[in-house]
Amino acid sequence: MSEVASSNSDYDEQKELVLPDLEEVIEIEDSSFAQSLYCDLASDSAIDNFLKKSRFFSLTEQRWNLPRSYTKLIDTNFYTPVVNIVSSIVKHFWRDASAQKTRRVIDTHRTDLDHSKCDPSSHKSRPSLVIRAEGPSFQVPAAPSGRRLSKIGFSNVAGCIEIQVEGAEIPVSDQLIRVAIYASGAQYTPSIDINEDARTFVRLVLGLSSPNESDLGLDSSIQWRIQDGRKVGGTLTAGGLDGTEIVYPLLSVEPFFRRTEMRGRCTTCWLVSDPSNGNRLLVKDSFRTADRPSELIHLQEALGTPGVVQMVSCVPDRGQTKDFRGFQDTLPINFMNRVETRVVMRCYGGSILNFKSAMQLLCALRDAIAGHKELFKRGSLHRDVSIDNVVLGEPGAEVGDLGVLIDLDMATRRGEDGCHPPANWQIGISLYQSRAVLASKYLQRILPHDHLDDLESFLYILTHIVYSYDRHGVLHQFHDMLINWDECESMLAQDSRESYLAGRVVPMNVSKRWPDALIRVLLDFKAFLLPLSDKKVEIMRGLSDDEEGVLETIKLNAESHYDDVIRLFNTGISALKDEDDETPLHDSPIPRRRLPARAKALELRELLQL
Repeated sequence: MSEVASSNSDYDEQKELVLPDLEEVIEIEDSSFAQSLYCDLASDSAIDNFLKKSRFFSLTEQRWNLPRSYTKLIDTNFYTPVVNIVSSIVKHFWRDASAQKTRRVIDTHRTDLDHSKCDPSSHKSRPSLVIRAEGPSFQVPAAPSGRRLSKIGFSNVAGCIEIQVEGAEIPVSDQLIRVAIYASGAQYTPSIDINEDARTFVRLVLGLSSPNESDLGLDSSIQWRIQDGRKVGGTLTAGGLDGTEIVYPLLSVEPFFRRTEMRGRCTTCWLVSDPSNGNRLLVKDSFRTADRPSELIHLQEALGTPGVVQMVSCVPDRGQTKDFRGFQDTLPINFMNRVETRVVMRCYGGSILNFKSAMQLLCALRDAIAGHKELFKRGSLHRDVSIDNVVLGEPGAEVGDLGVLIDLDMATRRGEDGCHPPANWQIGISLYQSRAVLASKYLQRILPHDHLDDLESFLYILTHIVYSYDRHGVLHQFHDMLINWDECESMLAQDSRESYLAGRVVPMNVSKRWPDALIRVLLDFKAFLLPLSDKKVEIMRGLSDDEEGVLETIKLNAESHYDDVIRLFNTGISALKDEDDETPLHDSPIPRRRLPARAKALELRELLQL
C-alpha cells in the first residue's frame, strides 16, 4: 500500500501545486520511528490477543488474509479485504466509539471528496479508504449550491488510507506500507511488512482512528459545539500572561485567516471574545524557524506603544516540528525545525482600505509611522510594511492609535554594530519593497535593511491607495504602474521606482480624485526619499566615494527622518481640516475591495478586521 493513483483529471495540476510545498523529502533509514508511534493506544499483549481472535489474520501463517496473487487480487474487489481488516481493528479496540458510530471505515475509492472551498471546484480526491468520524472537531460537509448534502467529506474524516498495487511482477505478499508525515515538508518511513510487523500496522490504524482527537493531531485547545452535524460555535483556550488558562468564546467557526501551505509559517487566526469584558480579540497561531527570534520579543517591546499592535497574552512554545517527526535533537541535513507560538492580541478597526476620507487615510498612516518610529527607537525594525499590515484604529481611538502597525513576524533586533540584518528581497511583498531591498536580488553589495526601507514601503502603501481609490475609499482601478511593479523582475521594478520617486506630477485621472493637500503629501514624501534612496543604491552599485560616511549619516539621522515624514503628514492633515466634504474619522467602514489576483503573495488579509 502506498500513494493513491487519482482518477481525477486535474491530478497533474494538483500535483504541481503540492510538490513545491513539500520541497526535499526526508526518508528515514530505520523503522524505529514508525514502531514508536501510538504505543500508548494498545499494548503488545492486547494486540496479540486481538490477532489470536481475528478471522482476518492467520496465526499459523503469520499473515493477514489478503489475496496472494496479483491476478486474483485484480479479479476481485481488492479494497474489500483491506476494509474488512481495518474495520475489525477499529471495532475491536474502539468498541464504544464503534457502537456510537463515531468511527467507521468507509470505502471511498469511487467517491469524489471536495477539497477546500478556497480551491477550484474541480479539485477533488478519491482516497481508497477513510475513517469517517463524529465528534467535537468533525462536521458533515457543507452542501454546495444546487447539490445534495454529502455524508462523507474531508470535514468528517479522521484519517485516510491509500491502496495501490504496484504490479504483477511484485508478489502481493511482498507489497508493504509506508508512513508519511507532513510537517515542515514530507517525511517517509522505510517500508513496513504488515505481516511480519502486525503490531505496528495495528497501532497505525488505531492512531488514524482514535476517538481521542489529540491522537489525530487535532488541536485540543479548540473545542466545538455541534448542532445537526455542523459546527455552530466553540471555545479556544490560551494561556494568560500570568500563566492561567483563559477560555475564549469563538466568534466564528471559520478561521479569520489561514495560510494553507504545508511548510512555512502556516498562520491561522481566530476571532474571539474576551470573557471578562466582551471585547473582540484576535488569536494568531503560527510557526517560526527555531533559529529566528520570536515575534513575541517585538510584541513585548511594543507594549504600551501607540500605533503598534498590542499583545494580551501568549504561549511561546506549543510544539516543534522536530518532535512531531521524532527527531528530538538530532536533525537531518537541510531540515528546518519550526516552533509554534500562539499570541492573543487586541482587535482594531479593519484594513486601511476601509478608509472613508483623505483625512482618515493620512491620520492612519501617520500614526502607524509614528508607532514604527517608537519600535525602531527600542531596537526593533518591522521589515514587512505592506498594505495588509496597517489597519485603522478602533472606533473612538485617540490620536496615536488612529492607524496601527501589525504583524511583527519578520521584525528583527538591532545588532551590536547598530545595524539590522542585510536586506533580503525574499522578505515582504514586492509591491511595497524599497529600491534597496529589490536590488538585493541582483547586486552583490547588499546593505542592512534600515528605517528608510520601511519608510519607503509606507510611501508605496500611500501610492497604491492614491492610484487605485478615491478620497471616499471607492475602488476605481488597479493602476497599470502598480501592475508593472508587481509583475516585473526586481531590476526593472527598482528602475521603475526610481523614475516614480523622481516624478513631480501625478496623472490627472488620479489627482482629480483627491484633495490637493493629500497629493502634496504624496509628492513631498517622494521628494524626501529620493536623494536618500539614491545614495543607498549608489553604494550598492559601487558608485559612492564615501560609503561609510553616507551610511553613518543615515544611521545618525534616523529619528529626524521619521520626524520629517510625520511633519509632512501633519501639514497635510492641517490643510484638510477645513475641507467640507471630509467624512468623520469613525463612520462605519465600507466593505473592503480586494486586490486583483495580480497582486500576489499578500499576507494576513484584513488582519484584525472587525
